[in-house]
Amino acid sequence: GQVIAFGFIIVGLFRFFNGAGFGGLWLTFIGWFLLDAARSSYAQFETIERLRGIRVRDVMASDWPIIDGKTSLQTFVDDHLLRSAKRCFVVEEDGRVVGMITHDAMLPLTKLHAVKPGTSLTEALETMGRKDVNQLPVMSNTHLDGIISRGHILRLLQTRVELQR
Repeated sequence: GQVIAFGFIIVGLFRFFNGAGFGGLWLTFIGWFLLDAARSSYAQFETIERLRGIRVRDVMASDWPIIDGKTSLQTFVDDHLLRSAKRCFVVEEDGRVVGMITHDAMLPLTKLHAVKPGTSLTEALETMGRKDVNQLPVMSNTHLDGIISRGHILRLLQTRVELQR
């Protein structure tokens, strides 16, 4: 992909400087667009390769802040949200998970997009992208095992990149 893109750029510049005018510039712009797409595709491939074989259970957080379902929103904001760096809170009633609160949503358990501990990290990342969420509960049947977030995955990728240097 990058070779073809560079070809378009070179041919476009050559044509522009040899009198083809804006037609040559269009080829150059198309080449730059293809080059960007090829580089993005390669970066995505590298990310998938670095995550290959890693499961959600290997990276998930197994501790999370718990909020009682009877807590008022004002109390939650004052006592938890504003006093913590955490941005994901599990809501429980009578010892069982009933939902989750993030900085921009309150969702009941039935509306949460969960993954299983054995789910691959690439699949979890794709689910986060498709559902436009930053974290997913990790559940075995109806039991909450942990929480996986984009931040967990990014830290893992950063560590792997640093160790390869």
